[in-house]
Amino acid sequence: MSKPAYLAFETGGTKLVAGVAGPDLRLLETRTIYREPGAEARHSLGRLIELGHELQQAHEAIGLEFRGCGLGFGGYVRRSDRRPLANLHEPGWGELDVVKLLHAAFNIPATIENDCKLAALAEAHFGAGRGQQTVFYMTLGTGVGGGIVRDGSIIEMSDIGEAEIGHIIVLPNGPLCACGNRGCVEAVCSGPGLSGLAEWVAENKPQLRAATKLRRSETGFASEDLMTAWRTGDPFARKVIETAAICLASAVAVTINLLAPSVFVIGGGVGSGNPEFVGLVREKAIRLVAPCFRDRYEIRSSLLGAQVVTQGAAILASQQAEPDWRPRDA
Repeated sequence: MSKPAYLAFETGGTKLVAGVAGPDLRLLETRTIYREPGAEARHSLGRLIELGHELQQAHEAIGLEFRGCGLGFGGYVRRSDRRPLANLHEPGWGELDVVKLLHAAFNIPATIENDCKLAALAEAHFGAGRGQQTVFYMTLGTGVGGGIVRDGSIIEMSDIGEAEIGHIIVLPNGPLCACGNRGCVEAVCSGPGLSGLAEWVAENKPQLRAATKLRRSETGFASEDLMTAWRTGDPFARKVIETAAICLASAVAVTINLLAPSVFVIGGGVGSGNPEFVGLVREKAIRLVAPCFRDRYEIRSSLLGAQVVTQGAAILASQQAEPDWRPRDA
């Protein structure tokens, strides 16, 4: 008797990922390629479908039966017709009926969702939010986004999403954000945001800038260098990172006060790659959370790492194809 399996795809800032999940929904295999310079959506989707066919053939040969597929999309998704709206990394996605094309390619049910929402779903089922009723997930990397999961399912609050924690303003008159406002979480706490915050601190605290041993490249201060210098006690880096932690703690506390999640999970390269920074955010957030919630939540680092979106895409594919599915080993 064949065992169920699911195809899972991800399109992000630079990479395209295809994966296979088995009967317990955990990923069995993933394959990653990188977007070609100047590529457009139709070409990238075609490359994902090619990878998917390779994986499908290999795993059908060992007795798996594919029952659904899901795509984690690095942009906004219109849920009313399950179509992508836009991807900041390459043009053309808004012109494609991705679900229809995936269904035609693999002859199985297909679905699509924003990548941060799928990361939240994965962490709720298999990661730092496992066993918790309500999970808020924030990705803290090149950009900042969020997702909310309750009782194992994504909470859908509008046709194009929710949980845009990256655009809470936490530093009025701070660095300019891509959205047009100043001082958003994304403009202060993301990887590029930390670099922008360092420039802002250097302008406003020239004495600290003069004292630092950090070197500024043509593109600014690297977030990794700032983190390293902070750990060694550099006063300029300390001011940058502690400012970022206070700003992020403010947004985290606002979210906890509004939604009362059981656990707040921080992922992405900046988040999951810097546990000391997450600890500093945790320390500063508790003073900002309403007293009635202070013993009712936890702030944790992501456990699933780079495959979190692809893992979430597999789970959503299963939920669409088999609505009664729950983790077998829960």
